[in-house]
Amino acid sequence: MITFFLWGLNGCSKDNSAPEDPLAKLPPETQTGANTFGCIINGQVFYPRDGTSSLFNPGGKGLKYWGDHTVDQNLYDEIEIRNLKDGKPCSRMIIHIHGLFQNKAGEYVWKSSNFQNSIDGLMQNYVFARIFDETSQTWKFYGSYENSGKVTITRYELPNRIVSGNFNGKLKLFNGNEEIEIKNGRFDIKWSTLSEKSFP
Repeated sequence: MITFFLWGLNGCSKDNSAPEDPLAKLPPETQTGANTFGCIINGQVFYPRDGTSSLFNPGGKGLKYWGDHTVDQNLYDEIEIRNLKDGKPCSRMIIHIHGLFQNKAGEYVWKSSNFQNSIDGLMQNYVFARIFDETSQTWKFYGSYENSGKVTITRYELPNRIVSGNFNGKLKLFNGNEEIEIKNGRFDIKWSTLSEKSFP
């Protein structure tokens, strides 16, 4: 009788357990150069995960940051995020920020993406991502469009090599109308030490 009662209590506690809040899995929003990144894509948490080194991803790093940080000119800065373990819910995301050196902290409204990055991308703010589609069990490309979201830079310090901010918005399927939503995005990067950080 006692065994049956205890089993019943255990069964009730499992049935009544609430699903874990995705927000609880995200890193806190900081501005210290903590080398963190995270967001929620259609309800699923996306964060960088290191993997196997390759020609296009030396060292197998899940999070990279680069740009032209010269005094005279800064065309763009880019954050590249990869999940190199299973690619879910996203295998790769590019956040392209135009004119960060000149404009520093503030809002950067998304415009259209041509699904290219670096010098092959458009010279404007945009985001694109390779998202896993559970229905077809394939990866599909989604990109920003005019006023579909924004990145807010909360700290930009060139001497300390720190860029921090948050982002939210929607991306549209390449050559389609289906959309995904990105919420609660945040990053805090110190690019001089980023290569030393592990993302297991």
